[in-house]
Amino acid sequence: MRFYAIPARKSALDGGNVMADTTRKTILIVDDIAANLEILFNILIDDYTIKAAKCGKKALEIAQTFPVHDLILLDVMMPDMNGFETCRLLKSSPISQGIPVIFVSSQTEVVDEASGFAVGGVDYITKPVSPTIVKARVKTHLSLSTIARELTLQNLHLQENISLLERIEQIARHDLKSPLTVFMGASDFMGHDKNLNNEQLEFLRILDQSALKMLNMIDHSLDLAKMERGEYKLNPVSINVAHLVRLIVRELESLAKAKSVEFAVILNDKSLLDSDSCLVMSEMGLLTTIVSNLAKNAIEASPAGGKVVISLIDQNLFLIEISNLGEIPAEIRHHFMERYVTCGKEKGTGLGGYSAKLAAQTMGGEIRFISSQETGTVITVSIPHQAQSEV
Repeated sequence: MRFYAIPARKSALDGGNVMADTTRKTILIVDDIAANLEILFNILIDDYTIKAAKCGKKALEIAQTFPVHDLILLDVMMPDMNGFETCRLLKSSPISQGIPVIFVSSQTEVVDEASGFAVGGVDYITKPVSPTIVKARVKTHLSLSTIARELTLQNLHLQENISLLERIEQIARHDLKSPLTVFMGASDFMGHDKNLNNEQLEFLRILDQSALKMLNMIDHSLDLAKMERGEYKLNPVSINVAHLVRLIVRELESLAKAKSVEFAVILNDKSLLDSDSCLVMSEMGLLTTIVSNLAKNAIEASPAGGKVVISLIDQNLFLIEISNLGEIPAEIRHHFMERYVTCGKEKGTGLGGYSAKLAAQTMGGEIRFISSQETGTVITVSIPHQAQSEV
């Protein structure tokens, strides 16, 4: 009984559907010899829906007209258009590029297998075919293809969820700013009431400062999102880094005292004096983020009685080194500057180092660090003297 002599099977040779079943995987067999089609058909028909084509051109037509195919068995040596060229054209079409292609070649044929893989083939089967090998290879690549499609869908859903979360965060940040602004205006208005005593005025001042701090945090989170997307626009101005560091050290003095940690600031190998200055064209908010976050982390990581040293080094690239005797825990050392990475801090967010890294990169610089039990930790921030106005 010949495969092409039975009407139902003949329709398969013409690209028709044999024993169509929507629950079964569909395989397209391509070979210019009817006997070869019949062999593969008989091996696979019990488990799969089969379509067939006698040439590469017909295979391309079927793949574009009936795009629901799960795998293609493709003969290499065919007249007019060989299997490699057919595969290349299949992979060039968005409709068929995701279908795995297994080449079928004769043991007597000299085939450049590397060329087959280069045009998108996933495997080879040699003739005369073994039913066991054919079934095993087909099953394996169908499973791999299914897993790949599922991963692609999961990634798409994940990206959609991330985009949705980012939009929600942006809306939340924007909506939080309005009531805070009203709150600050109300506290400022109440502060002009001459009937308030000093204690009440001080309480209003604390409320106003807290609201301003929260407003700055919201603005910073918005800036952080822009930096992550590469949309942040720099507005560089001349900044006295020495003065900025002095202010930050003063703000962190209470935290340092609570930890019994000593501060030292050095400019070009000498202790920083009140009259010293060093100018850099950069952005105040980003520099403040870098120095404040890294200095705070250094205090928290420093052992009691230790010392945090901030060194300012004015050379081709302006360097800010922050050192302490604490060691970055081994479990987080390789991803220390990544988002949400923290260790040993009950209320740590894992955003301090990440924010500093993003700020440095946005200014065209970078952050490096070395850490060991013997020497402690040294974090070095390098930034250009002239920050670029565009990222």
